[in-house]
Amino acid sequence: MTTEAEPALVTEKPPAAGLRTGLLRDPFRYLMDAAARHEGLVRIGPRPLHIYVVSHPDYIRRILVTNAANYPKGSMMAPFRAALGNGLVTSEGDYWKRQRRLMQPAFHNEQLQAMESHITGCVERAVERWHHAAEQGVPVDILDEAIQLNVEIVLGALFSTSIDSPRAERLRALTSQVFVGLASKVWTFFLPRRLPLPGAAAYRRAVTALDTEVYRIITERRATENRPPDLLGLLLDAEDTETGERMSDRQLRDEIFTLFMAGYETTATATTWISYELARNPEIAEAVVGELGRLGVDGPPDFATLPRLEYQRRVIDEAFRLHPPFPIWFRGTLDTDVLGPYRLPKNAKIIVNPHITHRDPRFWADPEKFDPDRFSPERFDSTVRHAYYPFGKGSRICIGERLAVTITQMVVTELVRNFEFTLSEGFEVIPQYVVTCQPKGGLPLVLRER
Repeated sequence: MTTEAEPALVTEKPPAAGLRTGLLRDPFRYLMDAAARHEGLVRIGPRPLHIYVVSHPDYIRRILVTNAANYPKGSMMAPFRAALGNGLVTSEGDYWKRQRRLMQPAFHNEQLQAMESHITGCVERAVERWHHAAEQGVPVDILDEAIQLNVEIVLGALFSTSIDSPRAERLRALTSQVFVGLASKVWTFFLPRRLPLPGAAAYRRAVTALDTEVYRIITERRATENRPPDLLGLLLDAEDTETGERMSDRQLRDEIFTLFMAGYETTATATTWISYELARNPEIAEAVVGELGRLGVDGPPDFATLPRLEYQRRVIDEAFRLHPPFPIWFRGTLDTDVLGPYRLPKNAKIIVNPHITHRDPRFWADPEKFDPDRFSPERFDSTVRHAYYPFGKGSRICIGERLAVTITQMVVTELVRNFEFTLSEGFEVIPQYVVTCQPKGGLPLVLRER
C-alpha cells in the first residue's frame, strides 16, 4: 500500500549551510553520495525546492517509460536549451516526435556504413600520432587525444570535407567553452534566476560565436548545388513523411549543435574510461587482443566485423556501466505521481542518476569491480538489464547510441591492437562533472608498441 511518507531529507542543519558546504562545494559528489546512502530516491535541499535524486530502476522505468508523459525535461534543462536550442535532447511532445522522424534516416545502417572509411582514416591518423609518442617515450593524454579524434570524426560525418582545419579547431574551442559554461550552470537550479553568476557572459559569448559558425555553414551548404552525402546534407533534404515540411535554419542549427556536442563528448569520454580500465586490468586488455587474433583481425575492423567482437563489446558495456558518459539527467513532474512508497508533488525537479543505479549492489554483484563477463548472456539477465541504461530507456533512448558504440569499438580495437599501456606513475584519477564525467586533468598513458 502506498504511503504518504516523505523521501529522506539530505541536508545539514540549517538547510542553507548544507547547500553551501555540500551542493555548492562539489555538486556532483554531493548528489552521488546522497543517492548512494539511500535506497533509490532521496530529496535534497530545503523543503520548498522539491528536488529528488532517483536511482532505483523501478522508479527510473516509470519516469522514462511507463509514465514518461508526466516527466518532461522541465526547467532544469534551461541551461542546456540556451546552447542546444530545441534539438532532440531538449525538445518535447509533438515537436520532438517530428524531429525524431526527420533525424532517424541519418542513423540507419546504410548511413553508418557510408561513414566507415572516414572513421577508419581518422583513427589511423590518431594511431600514427600515438606511435610517435610511444617511440619518444612521451605519455599521451588519452582524454585530449580522444576529444581531438572524435571531433574530427563527428565534424567529418556532419560536414564532410567542407570544414578546414582552422574552422574545425575554432568549433572545438567554442564547444569546449560552451560545455564548461553548461557544467557550471547546471547547478544553479536552487538559486534565484536574477542572481548574476560568474562566467555567464563568457558562456553567452561562446554560444553566440558558435551560432555564427554553424549558421554560416548552413548558409554555405544551402547555396551548394552538389551536396556531399553527409549528415548535414541528409538533414537539409529530410522531409516529414506526414507534412512534407523540411527543417528551417533554426531547426538545423539546433540539431547540429546537439549532434556535435553530444556526439564527440560521448565517444571521447567512453574511449578515455575504457583506456583507464584496461590500463588497470591488463589481463582484460590481453583478452581483447586474443579475441582479435582468433577472428583474424589484423587491421582496422570493418563494420561487418564489429558484431563478432563479442568480448570487446562486453568490455565497452562494462565501461558504460561504471562510467556512463552522461551520469545524470533531468526531468520534472507535471502532476503528482507515486514511485514505490513515495508520493512526488507536481512541479518537482528530478535528477535521474544512472551513475548510482549502475553501482547499486542490490542489482550488481561486486559493483565496483570492472568485470566484462557480467554482460555475458548467462549473467546479463532481466534483473541486471533492468538496472542498466547508459543511453536511456523508452522512446527517448539516444538516437546516436549505435553510432557511438561503433566509433568506440573501432577506436578501442586499434588502441589495443597496436599498444600496451599503463597509467603514468603517480597520476591520481579524480572524476569531475563537465556535463559528461571525465578524469580531472586528463588521463596520461604510457604507450608501448606491441
